[in-house]
Amino acid sequence: MISKIKGKINGIAKDKVSIEVSGLTYDIMLPSSLLDDMRGKSNGAEVELYTIYYIEGSNIGNQFPRLVGFVDSVQREFFMILTGVSGLGIKKALRSLILPINVIARAIETENVKKLTELPGIGPRMAEKIIAELKGRVAKFALMLDDQPLAKPVKQPDFATDVMQVLKQLQYQPAQAKEMIERALASGKKFKSSEDLLDQIFKQQGMSA
Repeated sequence: MISKIKGKINGIAKDKVSIEVSGLTYDIMLPSSLLDDMRGKSNGAEVELYTIYYIEGSNIGNQFPRLVGFVDSVQREFFMILTGVSGLGIKKALRSLILPINVIARAIETENVKKLTELPGIGPRMAEKIIAELKGRVAKFALMLDDQPLAKPVKQPDFATDVMQVLKQLQYQPAQAKEMIERALASGKKFKSSEDLLDQIFKQQGMSA
């Protein structure tokens, strides 16, 4: 298991930083705010990241080793606990960290479903599941001093509101529609119209637009 990496920045992409260590280069996914902090450093700057190693599977049976990084062991520990919730994948969890860890932990410990649904990709059902599986396990994180969120909200285009209305007309609940839009926007694709965004949503739902 790779639990910590210390080396020099060798490049930064949309969702990951490359760290060179003794001639080897590791690609490490980071929450978006931490990635922005890395962009403020120059290539060759030395950094240390606490990492999680996991295997990502594809729908055709291939498996790929991945690394996720954080700047301290407390952030890593919270993320490991959070992603232990069944149905909450690594990438969705990374996108969800738009509130400070202590705020998320307090919401879990106080059973605040509404606060948890402010997180991208977290609807009421998933929020209730997070509370059911983690309440009593994250109290110490709620005591953390106030900090900055590890991720930034995905900026929604002006026509996202129109797409929300379309999905409501198609009988989706507001929380479902919100999650579908956020998931499509998180794909990293650029959308020029509501039709483009709907097309991506339907593709992700396993349908053809």
